[in-house]
Amino acid sequence: MNINYSIMKRIEYIKHGSPDVLQVKSFELPSPSENEIQIQTSFAGINFADIMSRMGLYPGCPKPPHPIGAEASGVINKVGKNVKDFKVGDAVMTFVFFNGYSSHINIDANLAMKLPEHFSLSDGGAFPLVYMTAYMMMFDLGNLQKDEIFFIQGAGGGVGTAAIQLAKSVGAKIIGTSSKWKHGKLYDMGVDLCIDYYNENVRKKIMDFTNGYGVDLIVDPVGGKQWSESYKTLAPMGKLIVYGNQNLVTGQTRSIIALIKEFFNMPKIKPFEMIGTNKSIMGYHLGKLKGAEHKVKKAMSKLLKMTQKDSTIKPVIDSIFPFEDASKAHQHIQDKKNFGKVLLDFTKF
Repeated sequence: MNINYSIMKRIEYIKHGSPDVLQVKSFELPSPSENEIQIQTSFAGINFADIMSRMGLYPGCPKPPHPIGAEASGVINKVGKNVKDFKVGDAVMTFVFFNGYSSHINIDANLAMKLPEHFSLSDGGAFPLVYMTAYMMMFDLGNLQKDEIFFIQGAGGGVGTAAIQLAKSVGAKIIGTSSKWKHGKLYDMGVDLCIDYYNENVRKKIMDFTNGYGVDLIVDPVGGKQWSESYKTLAPMGKLIVYGNQNLVTGQTRSIIALIKEFFNMPKIKPFEMIGTNKSIMGYHLGKLKGAEHKVKKAMSKLLKMTQKDSTIKPVIDSIFPFEDASKAHQHIQDKKNFGKVLLDFTKF
């Protein structure tokens, strides 16, 4: 397939700031290197990390102007000479580091996955980052088992809805926090207890529900104050896994006050205290696993096998925006209007 380089488009943040710093830019893309594939993008997934990158809050985010986005789906139009497992015309989903909102992408073939048979391309655009994040936290770090109690902070988002499906597949009991309007949808997905984090005492509700036992595993992207409360709800041998800091996003742009407040709200955990209470706290960051790619690949293989065995493991998609409306899509998420994933559509490009 011959590509007209002049019509390639991508979304860039031209500076750090509010959603309107996202702009459509033209670009040229060379042929893929010997170990790469090139895809014509169908859908790009939006993640909270993208919002933090746009605002200049995400660790390691490139300086502007720079393209943005971490996952996408599409169809291969070129392959590098050393690529053996993919061919032109294959539908794939892939991780893309700071370049996902692009009409065409060159990507290391090791980061791509063939689209499962029962997945649409929109499913593929919503899958890689959130499901890999949920899987590795829950099973590689958390060792979640049947009948254990699993608490998901922010259960209505992309990672949250993925985690619910994975937890149901192994028979765990699930507690989730979200805005009140999402509770009906969460109960329909199989959550055992929903808590409105705006208006209810989360720790009290959990301890009442578990008869004072607490929870075996928590995944929490919220931030300092919530991490302290989450740690207190852990049962003996319980594990708290933190993977983001949403408290830093308090408005349209970066807030120094929010940064200072979050610094002072960070929990002060002492190793001897963890020993004495049989509790642990861990961190997870998919983008910082350089040197441990073999662990990601192993997890990827196991996760794909789960999707083949259980057809209910499939992304919950809230809404799809034309790629030109990336700023509106970001605002939709920041306004907490989404249940599940939000995508950008490149199919009409």
